[in-house]
Amino acid sequence: MVDSLRKKDLKKTPNLKKKFISINQHLYGKLKYTDTDTRARSKEIVNLLLCKLIDEVFKSPDDYVDFCIKDGESERGLLERIQLFFNNNVKIKYSEIIGEHESIGLNKDLVYLIVQELQSVSLLQSSKDILSDAFEIFVSKILKDEGGQFFTPPNVVKFMVNYLDPDLDSKILDPACGHGGFLLEAKDLLWSKIKTDKQKVDIISNLHGIDKDLFLAKISKLYLEILSGGNSNIFCEDSLDAKSYRTQAKQIIKDDNFDYIFTNPPFGAKIPINNKEILNNYKLGHIWKNINNIWTMQDKLVKQQPPQVLFIERCVQLLKDGGKLGIVLPEGIFGNPSDRYIWQYLKSNGRVLGIISLDQNTFQPYTCNKTSILFFQKLKNVPKDYIIDFAIVDFVGHDKDGKVLYKLNKDGSKELDNEGNTIVNDELINLHDKLTNCEEFNYLVEQKLFKIKFSNIKNSIFIPYYYTGVEKTLKKLEKDKNFSLKSIRELTEKKIIYTNKNGYLPRGDEIGSNVYGLGDIPFIRTSNMNNWEINLDSHKKTSKEVYELYKEKQNIEVGDILLVKDGGPNLIGNTAYITELDKEIIIQSHIFQIKSLPNDEYIDSFLLLYLLNLEIVQKQIQAITFIQGTIATIGNRIMEVVLPIPSDIEKRKEISKTIEKIIDDKVNIRKKIRNLSLDFIG
Repeated sequence: MVDSLRKKDLKKTPNLKKKFISINQHLYGKLKYTDTDTRARSKEIVNLLLCKLIDEVFKSPDDYVDFCIKDGESERGLLERIQLFFNNNVKIKYSEIIGEHESIGLNKDLVYLIVQELQSVSLLQSSKDILSDAFEIFVSKILKDEGGQFFTPPNVVKFMVNYLDPDLDSKILDPACGHGGFLLEAKDLLWSKIKTDKQKVDIISNLHGIDKDLFLAKISKLYLEILSGGNSNIFCEDSLDAKSYRTQAKQIIKDDNFDYIFTNPPFGAKIPINNKEILNNYKLGHIWKNINNIWTMQDKLVKQQPPQVLFIERCVQLLKDGGKLGIVLPEGIFGNPSDRYIWQYLKSNGRVLGIISLDQNTFQPYTCNKTSILFFQKLKNVPKDYIIDFAIVDFVGHDKDGKVLYKLNKDGSKELDNEGNTIVNDELINLHDKLTNCEEFNYLVEQKLFKIKFSNIKNSIFIPYYYTGVEKTLKKLEKDKNFSLKSIRELTEKKIIYTNKNGYLPRGDEIGSNVYGLGDIPFIRTSNMNNWEINLDSHKKTSKEVYELYKEKQNIEVGDILLVKDGGPNLIGNTAYITELDKEIIIQSHIFQIKSLPNDEYIDSFLLLYLLNLEIVQKQIQAITFIQGTIATIGNRIMEVVLPIPSDIEKRKEISKTIEKIIDDKVNIRKKIRNLSLDFIG
């Protein structure tokens, strides 16, 4: 409790987020045994923080603050006074935004707890984006659970805005604006370029946002206006359904109207768009087919589409000719072969400016989704060739638990700057400047930042790791006379690897769960393959009669190689070798069967097994793997994988004999284990 507290007495806290975490933990401790509406409570907490923010923004340094517990004040008295402050300073001042029925609905104990924790803290001095920190702690989980929305870390926001560096007179939009983080960062950048208050107000009128969530739209508008003193254009609409916009939004949010768009749209397969009227408004809402290596839009609509795909096109629709986009997307879009039609659309409507692959922990601890940033420019006249910025960001300043990561010395101690301060390990800091000066892709040197010509992009793969981890190695091998690079397709065309009548590698079958448990014939699934071996102790065994139905079709023979094609991402590419112990099995449809044929190039099944397990081959398999949630597949893209075959035939024979010896040893060990088991039982 305090007798009086002036604005100038408020202190900066070095970690406002930590303060919010402490508050949240106290709240949880008080509420865990009660039945509460988490979303409603989160809104009330944000409303209370707005009171604190307004109390700071509109008071002079010598003014007494209202957001404090006065000497002798009870919990009930504090609640009534804070509610009065909210009514007079938030509802009345921002009556067009805040509804007349809104109030501080938290109980007196919770209000007292929060005010007690924050009364001596200056929000404005402690954080550049107060609500960013607050939303991360109090609201992020709700947004994730309800609509696939993820809090965008401030360092990602700052980098994206600085990379595109909007001009002063630019019209700027975020069509999934949340609390307004991108717009606030754009405001700060533009304000740093000007001096007069009138110019500042003009800039605020050029900031536009849309959010489907009424609470977020209100908070975004209120937040921007509190911090800027101007009137922003924030609307509560469904960005993807332009026909449903209300009158004011229709007058302002128009196609071909914006210079810059920054956004992190909601994404995920769990929140698909299946409304045919909405899908019909988008080219990417239609089925596309690959005809003669060109993806072509069909008349038929898709059954459903993840929202992030439609958001890409919506942003392009809204941009002016020459307008630029920065958008956060799941990394699968940048390399999945099934998503290449998206790049056909983008290539037809402009040029790719840059691709930034973000660390897996970027959105942790809220989601483990791997994401990348796409920078794009809409153009009527698309150049035939141009340069694209690529970057790999391995460290974003925090770990998977959200804890700050610092740069370390080789002995594990924290690295210090010239002033003795620890250094956060955040590669996004000044990345926009580093990209300006980075060199073109060079397979002879290690690079995390590089420029690459659009004409050198392979198979519409826009994942930086593909070029540093796959292309770089393949280019080196290409120059090496000790190796001959052959794709699996080439080996099938030369009749070195067997294909079915359709020209593809054969795969297994699904026998149906109704025949499980009928006998002792193992039904081999992807999880039964490890370290080149098959685990015959399958829990899914069937009868000899069922085996006979598949025996001729599958034609399992000693020397066949099994390779996982579908399933969990960690299983894709796993291999197993069929030995004399493994002939009586049925293999699942998620498994390729690679069968070598007699040939005069000394490429046998032992050599193929070795080649398929090389790091460079496994990296290629990872690059062509399409991941949807927890399920992954490589499909017939396996034919694109290149094998580095030793040019020297004697070297091939040597490798083959080595692998044969390993397989023989494994078989002998398995036989001994089996015999021991039989002896024990006997």
